[in-house]
Amino acid sequence: MGEYVVRAEVGAFPVWTVGGDNVVPDSLPLSQRVLTAMQDWTSFFDDVGGAISDPEVLDEFVSQGFKIAHAMRRELKGATVHLDHPVTAERTEIVLRAPK
Repeated sequence: MGEYVVRAEVGAFPVWTVGGDNVVPDSLPLSQRVLTAMQDWTSFFDDVGGAISDPEVLDEFVSQGFKIAHAMRRELKGATVHLDHPVTAERTEIVLRAPK
């Protein structure tokens, strides 16, 4: 299915290929709920110019990014999804837990 990175970058879509190409989220088979969450997440980052100095706001932003990446991973069956931290650029692969 592919390998994608969820990454916040001012003025860009929040989905990238591992090779660094920006991907239009609407081109992927994602639910409207996930697409809306991505749009909100990206709009916030654009509004603050990519600068989040408040640690609590940053934590919440990163948390929302993980939620989006997990939802994306669930909906794109067979795809590999990563999240890049907006400050450290640390890349984390999203692994889904097996249902109990």
